[in-house]
Amino acid sequence: MRDLPPWLSERLSTTPRKPGCYLMKDRLGEIIYVGKAKDLRARLGQYFGPNPGDTRFFVGLLDRVLGDIDVIIANNAKEALILENELIKRHQPRFNVKLKDDKNFLSIRIRRDHDWPRLDVVRRRKRDKADYFGPYHSASAIRNTLRVVNRHFQLRTCRDSELRNRTRPCLEHQIGRCPAPCVGLADSERYAESVADVKLFLGGRGDKLKKRLEDKMQAASEQLEFELAARYRDQVRALERSLAPQNVLVGASGDIDVLGLYREGAELVVQVMHLRTGVLVGARGYRMSKTGLPDDEVIDGFLSAYYDGTRPVPDIVLTPLAIPDADTWTELLTESRGKRCELRFPQRGDKRRLVDLANANAETTFTAKKKAKEDSLATLERLQTRLKLQQLPRRIECYDISNIQGTDPVGSMVVAIDGEMTPSEYRIFKIRGLDTPNDFAMMQEVLMRRFARAIDEGSFPDLLLIDGGKGQLAVGIEVLSGLGVADVDIASLAKSRVLDEDGQVSRDGHERPSSADIDRSPERVFRPGRKNPVILRQNSNELFLLQRLRDEAHRFAITHHKRLRSKRTLATVLEEIPGVGPARRRALLTHFGSLKRVRGASVDELTACPSISGDLAQRIADALGSSS
Repeated sequence: MRDLPPWLSERLSTTPRKPGCYLMKDRLGEIIYVGKAKDLRARLGQYFGPNPGDTRFFVGLLDRVLGDIDVIIANNAKEALILENELIKRHQPRFNVKLKDDKNFLSIRIRRDHDWPRLDVVRRRKRDKADYFGPYHSASAIRNTLRVVNRHFQLRTCRDSELRNRTRPCLEHQIGRCPAPCVGLADSERYAESVADVKLFLGGRGDKLKKRLEDKMQAASEQLEFELAARYRDQVRALERSLAPQNVLVGASGDIDVLGLYREGAELVVQVMHLRTGVLVGARGYRMSKTGLPDDEVIDGFLSAYYDGTRPVPDIVLTPLAIPDADTWTELLTESRGKRCELRFPQRGDKRRLVDLANANAETTFTAKKKAKEDSLATLERLQTRLKLQQLPRRIECYDISNIQGTDPVGSMVVAIDGEMTPSEYRIFKIRGLDTPNDFAMMQEVLMRRFARAIDEGSFPDLLLIDGGKGQLAVGIEVLSGLGVADVDIASLAKSRVLDEDGQVSRDGHERPSSADIDRSPERVFRPGRKNPVILRQNSNELFLLQRLRDEAHRFAITHHKRLRSKRTLATVLEEIPGVGPARRRALLTHFGSLKRVRGASVDELTACPSISGDLAQRIADALGSSS
């Protein structure tokens, strides 16, 4: 054992030889790593031996950053694994495995607790009474799927409020794409059969669904229901067209998830391929950076993060290498699924070829992401040169203001790191000091709050970008100068403007030319100390990056402004409902927790709130358009 601080030697000597979890903290008390072990003392001793043999990059930092170690005892290795998973989710330690992808992929949700379920497109799966299908790799892919379902399986597309309040069928019914449950024209048993067929279709059970539809088509034909038989025929044909491009990769009747891994140093990608009845129905890559974890710990951590209760568990999970806790994982996945699930490391045969294919896909994903990162850095270098920035703008923050005549004003901050939008860094500022429309004063308040905090935390951007022209730039310069911030570059991006006949920016909106003859100025970037704006080449990556930031800041601000306005409007609607006074409004908010949940509550749920009668609950639901 090498020389260790007294507190650490004492902690190692008093750590029990039992299974459990250990939490490493830095000198500020923040948890930086969570691990599990069958023998806690032996595992912790491996970190601090004379030759640790642990090449993970954070292990070399422990002497400088480690401030404390907490341990939690478990009854067995299975409990330790569950506890580790929960602790990682709760504390998000920076040295543990974290899943990263480019966006939240779309899924399709079908409720089980609704008499007339519809297909909802969602980005986040919940633990609720619903079936989820996906994820889909693009919006166009999910639109194509919805198009087939809406055209041939005839499920409703209207919202719950429309379903409850309609008095006559809509256009979808008239063109034969909806059975009109809203006005009582639909047969509940036949609708339930259509829902079951859609679940088979979305779940990749094409062969089973095709046989089922052919049987129903034959039965309808024998009963002389030729229109119904024709509809089943059209469904079969649509199913055949959708299954035509799919390739059966392995002769298997169950569901299989295949994990692949490719890494270069501390950068890696884990690829997941989803096979349903031998058909590849989806694949997705997750990138991880700056992780020195060995491969088996990467896969172990990935399993914890991926099968967290929000994704369906298949019959078999194939891994690219053996992991020490395979038996424990098999037991946990089986419990989560409710029936048998196996975790396997295949070494030959069809399943090994599937793992090799997943590894190849992981390498392709890694190469594409690496190339995209290199392109982004090259773009930032050109932007630094064109704008004459002090440093490479690896972190760019862009700000915008949204309000309507001063009401519900908000400021937005969006962030791009290495040229990629980073939503986890976005921030919204509720404007506190003004009720009148003054964008300059609002921007000043937002920047003052952001950079006053940055001075305390030492977290500055490389480039501060403001949506606007010289006026907004002057506000930013004044704020940075007043706070003594000198090493942050600042710029403003002004939208293109209509030009007059002399090629100058038009000042008179009443004398603009017709749309056919409009000439516009290019987008202009204003920088301190320069009279004339910088004109970046049109369609260049540098200009596109700034435009993306500006548009994202505008979208983010508008979204939250509308949310605030909606809450205020909802509160106003509550005030106008007869019988809902201040006391009942407080009771509703206390019971449901938010105005949004009040709007989404059913009549029965509203009745469960103290002081809300059945008649009043119905009035509230009708006024708010709540779910039935």
